[in-house]
Amino acid sequence: MNNSEFIDYYELLEVSSNANSDTIEKIFRYLATRYHPDVCGTGDKARFNQMIEAYNTLRDPQTRAAYDVQFQQHQKHQAKLVSDSEAVNCDGVDRYRLLTLFYAQRKRDMKAPGVGAMKLAQIIGCPMEVVEFYVWYFREKGWVKREDSGLLAITAEGVDEIETRNEQLMPGDRFITDQSAESRKPANPTAAESAGNITRNQTALA
Repeated sequence: MNNSEFIDYYELLEVSSNANSDTIEKIFRYLATRYHPDVCGTGDKARFNQMIEAYNTLRDPQTRAAYDVQFQQHQKHQAKLVSDSEAVNCDGVDRYRLLTLFYAQRKRDMKAPGVGAMKLAQIIGCPMEVVEFYVWYFREKGWVKREDSGLLAITAEGVDEIETRNEQLMPGDRFITDQSAESRKPANPTAAESAGNITRNQTALA
């Protein structure tokens, strides 16, 4: 199984990779009652079927051990998102920068554009509650959506938001020509720096 086909069963079942069998079964039964196709409002046949596949794989020691080999390889691949992302202050998380991570992942791998909430929490070094707030905001705006894999990926609306904002920020990279050499600085350094985040993420993830 290549990386673009890999499904993170732990992320899908919302459990740690260190979770024991009892915990996995408990969480699976809870989620199954929510996403069963017959449940009005929250039923999701595709996700329910994937959860069954995940549960059957992880509850058996042998199949879980084989899966964990692939999981570790996938983790190393995803670790690039961590190493290529700058630390973000939890007291002032830049939601625009978070969205650029989704944008960069979409451009990096169209077949596997998703990023997990747990992975985002690791990248920015913040509690899940912080990430969940911004994920909620992005989904309400229509900028991200949940893929069949259970991961989150940027939508066309999200791409438009990133690219429109980037176009608006580009003038900040230009210098004012009628100023003296002493005072020739970017018209909007903060904007210029923000615009550069997209380029850095895209280059690092390529």
